[in-house]
Amino acid sequence: MSFWRWRAIGIPGAVVLALGTFACKRASVTSRPSLWLGPVAITSTAGDDSSLVDREALAQKVRAQLLQAEIFDGEAEQSPRAGAAVARVRITMSAEIVRAAGKAAARASVGLNVSTRPEGVAPSHFGEDVQAGAEMPCDPAELDKRGILQRLAERAVSDLLAGYIARQKLWSAKPGGVHAALVAPGELRLEAIRVAAARKLRAEVPSLVALLADDDEPTRDAALGALVEFRDPRAVPALTKGKSMKDRREMRKIVDALAALGGQEAADYLSFVADAHEDEEIRNMARAALARMGSKSSHRAPTP
Repeated sequence: MSFWRWRAIGIPGAVVLALGTFACKRASVTSRPSLWLGPVAITSTAGDDSSLVDREALAQKVRAQLLQAEIFDGEAEQSPRAGAAVARVRITMSAEIVRAAGKAAARASVGLNVSTRPEGVAPSHFGEDVQAGAEMPCDPAELDKRGILQRLAERAVSDLLAGYIARQKLWSAKPGGVHAALVAPGELRLEAIRVAAARKLRAEVPSLVALLADDDEPTRDAALGALVEFRDPRAVPALTKGKSMKDRREMRKIVDALAALGGQEAADYLSFVADAHEDEEIRNMARAALARMGSKSSHRAPTP
């Protein structure tokens, strides 16, 4: 059973290495409220083969993997004070053994949900709700369903947890670790954009500007949101010169972003759009954006 297929986005090895290098001393990078690991619940779909999985053994492996990663301070029952934030982990899964044409395969769908209580005490990035699927072939002549499904469930859950842990470590990584994730393709890039914006890492503005041309729309949108958070005018040329005015969906985002970024170049572009764009809705949005910019300017103007 050497074959393994995991239908999820992988984390580049170079990024994982960088995180290990830059996040080894988390406390010296940034401080956060205490967050303790609370209960781990494993639920399976009624009527399918997931009932064969040893849920207690799986829960123990989940706890061990999370505690070893040191993203939590310890287990909740060891908390030194009442009212400390506690992370609750829920794993959901369904699984089956399928047979066709003399072959067999184990398939699983797993979900990872992490929530914190009391609400609003721990940073929101600790929350998680993701799902993925896994599959591996079996020998139909020697079918140990219980053992096969246990290994499949443990591997699938471990991979989901590894992704969650890598994202959490980004929040306490040094700037070099954040940069490594930001410039490398993979699932950590979106989290790195959020971290760069939240931690005001202005050295990453050029990298964020470059991502405005990325093929992936969620990446472009996240980079644009981060640049708006920075209010950095270096984003304006990339928005005004690198986008097609015929793309109405993109134009709606650009108009709002330029209104927030401000500056003469943004105002000139919005004026052109307000006068010349073929879509009346976009023209009206540009006029409203100019009005907002004018209002901001008047508020900033010194009193004579």
